[in-house]
Amino acid sequence: MLYCAGKFFRSGDGASMRRRYQVGSVEKRGKKQPVWVGRYWEPVLRDGKFSKTYRREILGACTAISRSRAQRALADILRPINEGLHAPVSASTFGEFCAKWQADALVNYRESTRGFYLRTAERWIIPYFKAWPLEDVTPLAVQQFINNFSGYSRSVLKHLRTTLGCIFTSAVDWRYVGSNPAGRLKLPRGKDVQQAQVLTVAELQKIMAALAEPYKTMAVLLAHLAVRESEVMALRWADFDLARRVLTVQRSEYRGAVDETKTKRGRRELPYGEAVAQALLSLEAHIRASGSSLGAYLFVAPKGGFYSPQRITQKVFRPLARGLGVPAFTWRSFRRSAATALQLAGVDIAVVQQVLGHSEPGMSLHYMDDLKIRRAAMAQLDALLAAQAGAEGPFLLDPNRPKSVLM
Repeated sequence: MLYCAGKFFRSGDGASMRRRYQVGSVEKRGKKQPVWVGRYWEPVLRDGKFSKTYRREILGACTAISRSRAQRALADILRPINEGLHAPVSASTFGEFCAKWQADALVNYRESTRGFYLRTAERWIIPYFKAWPLEDVTPLAVQQFINNFSGYSRSVLKHLRTTLGCIFTSAVDWRYVGSNPAGRLKLPRGKDVQQAQVLTVAELQKIMAALAEPYKTMAVLLAHLAVRESEVMALRWADFDLARRVLTVQRSEYRGAVDETKTKRGRRELPYGEAVAQALLSLEAHIRASGSSLGAYLFVAPKGGFYSPQRITQKVFRPLARGLGVPAFTWRSFRRSAATALQLAGVDIAVVQQVLGHSEPGMSLHYMDDLKIRRAAMAQLDALLAAQAGAEGPFLLDPNRPKSVLM
């Protein structure tokens, strides 16, 4: 930590440097379009030691402001330094800071979140800014960087903004920079994100009937409980209360690492019915028939460890979709289909949020197929208008209608 103490700048490890008053200097630079340039010394921190770096900053065009006005502009820049309000910033490069960020900040995140930030930073951000002095990564530089991705999807743009925000939040907290240059970032429009296919009830039934174990039980759990694939892979037999028929979702798996659920609301109890109970019996019979004994987890790959959702999508789901003649589907298709079915059935959005384990109701709405919901709403509106044809006075709404559809 860096701070000002009296006439000295001090760091948390005891290092210090005397703070000296300065007025700087103003000079004219350029011939065709001359500008006023202010020069001064700025205290910085290099490799944990205090130092000074020479700064030059354009104050304005000579045709727009006078020398005295330029000197006043320079005095405004120097005032925080002279009054001890400016803490020395680190002279590290962006790449050097990111190495520290990975070592000291990312280790505190969940495995999946840590992997997300690290992949985004290493693929896009670090190669671009690696050699830049951290203090030179200005809001304009970050905006120009993000503008290079205008042809990418909205999700990529949001991933970049989130990762940049995480990096520079740490930089501000650790006093490496004074403000977050990604704080007011404006994203390009980008391309729309293609959402996972929502399946009809008939398509879901066809898929679950055609799958072999253990994929059949995976699909049943996904369709009937609306859980995430990471939560399915981390399920244990002990999570199922067979007497009460309640599943307790309390962990997730990501690339072989088991952690807590994605959010606090992700830890939830889900009642289940006969379809899930029969699927569990079918899975148990399949495991015993293969000569294995039940382990702690429901789904254990033949060679040990966890199944790979990506590999199952490629080797099982895609060929099955082509064979059955149903739309190509992914793991998230089951979850979106379940959310849409609940909404069409008139289930309150707050209950849907609890089932899906989302932190915000808006996220649950995002998972639903808006077109199917709007189609159902328009069908109800048509029926309402047809029923009221020729009647006088206000519409007589059915008090038993699903409130969440027409609201």
